[in-house]
Amino acid sequence: MVKIGRGRFAGSAQRGFSLIEILVIIIIIGIIAGITWPRLAALAPRYRLEGAARALAAELQKARGRAIAEGKCFQVTFDVGARTYQVLKAPSSACASFANDGLAQKVEDSGTIGIEDANSSGSAPPPPTFNTRGGNAQASSIRLFNNLGDGRLVTVNGVGRVNVQ
Repeated sequence: MVKIGRGRFAGSAQRGFSLIEILVIIIIIGIIAGITWPRLAALAPRYRLEGAARALAAELQKARGRAIAEGKCFQVTFDVGARTYQVLKAPSSACASFANDGLAQKVEDSGTIGIEDANSSGSAPPPPTFNTRGGNAQASSIRLFNNLGDGRLVTVNGVGRVNVQ
């Protein structure tokens, strides 16, 4: 057996990538990112809108659950101009007057999501009022929309069920 070459790496292939191979891979990744980024950025407002609609629906369901659990009426009011909603609690089981139950919450953090009554554009939706059995005094349809014109409808029917469409 004859050894050719000197040193411990003689006769074995070198391992690793060359600088040119690494640069080609970086360029390919850059091209793919450049093509996909605008498409992903265009989807972000739609996903924000969907998230805001689901968060509002969850807050409405939470208010309904609290009304049942605490035996008091709860109402969710909306401020169209400030793009906020507020949960109000009645001091007794009578749904006559309501007091602030916490701070107003933004519909969505970035302020790009608007809110309005689904039946009359630009006006505040009628506030869902949940009684001690979880029912809603009057059906409400709340429309959330973004600056691209997309919209989601959050409805509360007479028995208090909340749906996102």
